[in-house]
Order: sequence, then structure tokens, then C-alpha cells
Amino acid sequence: MKHAPGTSVALAAASACLALAIGMAAASPALAQNSGASIDMQRLYNPNSGEHFYTADTSEASGLVSLGWRHEGSGWVAPQKSSTPVYRLYNPNAGDHHYTTSVEERDVLVEKGWNDEGVGWYSSDNKSVAVLRQYNPNAKAGAHNFTTSSAENDNLVNAGWNAEGVAWYAVAEGKPAVDGAIMGVSDVSPQRMASWFKSKGGSYPTSIEAKGGAATIEDFTRILCEEAAAEGVRAEVVFCQSMIETGWLRYGGDVIPEQYNYAGIGTTGDGVRGAYFANVREGLRAQVQHLKAYASTEPLVNAQVDPRFGLVQESRGVAPTVYDLGGRWAVSKTYGGQIASLMNELANYKA
Repeated sequence: MKHAPGTSVALAAASACLALAIGMAAASPALAQNSGASIDMQRLYNPNSGEHFYTADTSEASGLVSLGWRHEGSGWVAPQKSSTPVYRLYNPNAGDHHYTTSVEERDVLVEKGWNDEGVGWYSSDNKSVAVLRQYNPNAKAGAHNFTTSSAENDNLVNAGWNAEGVAWYAVAEGKPAVDGAIMGVSDVSPQRMASWFKSKGGSYPTSIEAKGGAATIEDFTRILCEEAAAEGVRAEVVFCQSMIETGWLRYGGDVIPEQYNYAGIGTTGDGVRGAYFANVREGLRAQVQHLKAYASTEPLVNAQVDPRFGLVQESRGVAPTVYDLGGRWAVSKTYGGQIASLMNELANYKA
């Protein structure tokens, strides 16, 4: 889908420097990463091609975010299984995807050269929430859009799209993407973070973290939330960033666990380990303070422990959202998008 002015969909400016994957080569897409009765369908947007992409696979979504796609949250909630599959097809010429419950439409597209990628997800047999389909007659790629929002449907029709009725049905409406703001009140409890960590198969390094004052993941997330709240930084930003930087506390890069450095502060590659901190709380406090340096011009509440705080002094407030951290905190321009993707996953996590 190409964003039209005035739509309720978040606009994304195209950037020529983004390396975007237009098509995925999966022959059979993963249907789910959980065993529950429903699945949050991830919605992503490619600012170069204008395509919206939908997937039940959070790993696939994260992979696309790392390539520059914008994560727009959960499009809708699909049933784990039903009598009506939604087929996923890929056009190798235009580089976009299409989705349909119609076997006839699927077969016609395959005859025209589209690749059949199997069942992407399922339509709800209860038909409680309609997923509406719109078509952009002017688009060369990403010509279809799917949404549960009647307002989005109407805005697109007013912008010249064709309304094509109900595509399939959802169990419930989805949740839009988080805004990515670094400063603010957290929406996530420390208990939820700890539960999510365990659900991801995280192995908590008890022996080392206990020496630093956090014997369990629950202790770790409690301290993290306390430090974030003290400076007005959203705890979910701190947690998701630390999981990216440490590989879910497995490390393996230049930083070692004994540093209590959860954000790669001072790490520049080629074996440079960066800053060392006395314990878990000090390491998390430094991370929070460095985030505040980028996102706000307000003074610190706690005594400064971030050794690189002064390096941001002249450009304080330059990065109010995680998206602005790309090219600043890390070299990668998609760094912030990776954090936002995890934030969305955490927000949609069902404990």
C-alpha cells in the first residue's frame, strides 16, 4: 500500500539509503510462535515500495525491521486455526505480496507467475470482526491494503482507492504500533518484562548478576524500572534496548557480563569492551542517563554515572524517539526500528 495524504495510517518517508527486502523467499510461512487460541498479526510497511506486509511470524517481522521496514503494530488478531485459510502469494516481478481466502483467485495468480507461499494465517469462523480490503489502481506494487478500521477504509476510498469489501474475518482488532518515545511513563510492569524474557527462552546469568545485586530476572526488571522511573525514561525502552545489546543477556560480543554494561556504552568494536560498572543498578542507571541525554534537555535526578553523558551535552534532546537513535547510539540506521519492534512485541505479549 502507498500511503495517501489524510489517511489514518502512519506516514513513512522513503529513504534511498535503506536496504529493503521486497520479497521473502519462504515457501511456507510460519503460522505462529505461540500455542494460544489466537495470534497477533504483525503489520509492516516498506517506505520504498509502498507495500504493507502481514505475518504471524514475529521473527520474520523483526528481520524485516532490521532491513528498514516500519513496524506498525498488530493489524488484527487471527485464530490459531479455522476452516478458512488465508493464502499468501508473492509476485517476483513486482516484489509484493497478496493475500486471499479464495482458492480460485490463488490459482489464477499462480498461473500468472505468482509464487504460492502456502497458508499465512486463518480467517475467524465466528465472523465477528471484518478485515476490509482496498485496492489502489495507480500502484505498481503493494496495490492492496487490509484493515479492520472502517475509518482507514473510508479515507483510502476518498483518496482514490477501490473498496473491495470483506477480505476475511478476525477474532479481534489489533493494536497500533508504539510511538517509540523514550521519555514518559512506562506501560509495562517489571513482572511482565520478566515473564516475556522467560517466554523468549532467555537464560538468566544468575551467578554473575547475583553478585551485582540482581539474583533473578525479576530483580533485574525491578531495578530497571526503578532507575527508569527516577529519570522519566520509559522502562520498556531500556529493557528492549538492553536485550538487543546483550543478546538477551547471553552476550557474545565485545562486552562481557562482568561489566554490567547493558547498552554497549563506550564499545566501539574490534574488541573494545567499553565502560565497566560496579553493579547491576549502576549499569542500568548509566544506560537510563545516556538515553535521557539523547531524548531530553532536563537535568539528571540521580548523580551522573554515565561516563559519556557529557559527549551528548551539545546535542541533548536530539533523539526524542528510539527511531532517532539510529546513526547516533549505533552506526546502523535501523537500530531504533529494532528497538521499536521489540517494544511492539512486548506490548502485545500475553502473559
